Amino acid sequence: MRLIIKSELFENSIYQKKYSKDFLTDQIIENDIHIDTEYVSGFIKGLQLDGVFLSNTNINAPYGHCFEIINYFPVFILHFEFSGDYSYTSINEKKSLVEISDFQYNMVYLPNSNGILKCKGNPHRSLEIHFTLDRIKKIAGDDYTEVLKKVDSAVKNGEPYVFWKQSRPIPPDLEKTLEDIIACPLCGHLKKTYLQSKVTSLMVDLLIEANEKPNSTSKLVLVKSDVDSLHQVERHIKSNLNKALTIADLSVIAGFNESKLKRDFKEVYGSTIFKYITKLRMEKAIALVRHEGFTIAEAAYEVGYNNPQHFTKAFKRTLGYLPKMLKQVLLLWSTTEFGWYFL
Repeated sequence: MRLIIKSELFENSIYQKKYSKDFLTDQIIENDIHIDTEYVSGFIKGLQLDGVFLSNTNINAPYGHCFEIINYFPVFILHFEFSGDYSYTSINEKKSLVEISDFQYNMVYLPNSNGILKCKGNPHRSLEIHFTLDRIKKIAGDDYTEVLKKVDSAVKNGEPYVFWKQSRPIPPDLEKTLEDIIACPLCGHLKKTYLQSKVTSLMVDLLIEANEKPNSTSKLVLVKSDVDSLHQVERHIKSNLNKALTIADLSVIAGFNESKLKRDFKEVYGSTIFKYITKLRMEKAIALVRHEGFTIAEAAYEVGYNNPQHFTKAFKRTLGYLPKMLKQVLLLWSTTEFGWYFL
């Protein structure tokens, strides 16, 4: 399987990469592309596991950049856009096949690739997971046709397929999984085992999600400008967890009235704003205790709780146990998360 990428960003304006059939390998294979031109700088990191290929892009390009992509093998691509905008357009089409905006994801099936990738944003940060039908068969076994119900005819007819008409927002739990994959500190066989497990679990979850029937009770269709406004609200929330966050203030940021904000936010993020903020605060508090050495009281204050009792109630309501048990839970995580690698 061979991939050709054409761009003025590369030496001789072309980059070629050959992969083993179905990305199969017994080892972890890594390669980096460093870019340093007058208007574009950054890197594209490639990582091949057994049956999957990961591409992590982090590029600063104030005026955007394009890649011409050519390959002749069928592939599924999970694309996660952390920062910027991304689109893919077939060379024979005027309209893009898929568009993925800041902090969204989608999955596509391409029987082959001969088109243009357009990326905007400064920086443009993304993660892509590439895999073939063979990988789905190995994950799902004899039930793989159930996983592919919606895309089966496209695969048989050699047609491209986009899994979600409107790209989906990246929720906090998915964001954490993706960051764990990108920032994996391990090396060698441990790294391969850890990433293989993480990526497989992620693929299973999203393949199941892609095959679910849409909620027939939901009639709400949001325009892109409204979704972008909601992303702006979410970014504000994440950057100000230690401050008071009111619906009234968030409505001003979104440019919506309060009722529309609450309704649209729940439609996109699957949670009320209050629950979403609380969940983010608890996750950040745990991270501060786990990685920064904060006491529970210090972590509570850092995420906006001046009253320890209020933090305790919110923590118990969200996670099901008291904050004083957190260190015991973290110890349990540390022994179960990596201990199995040494069996």
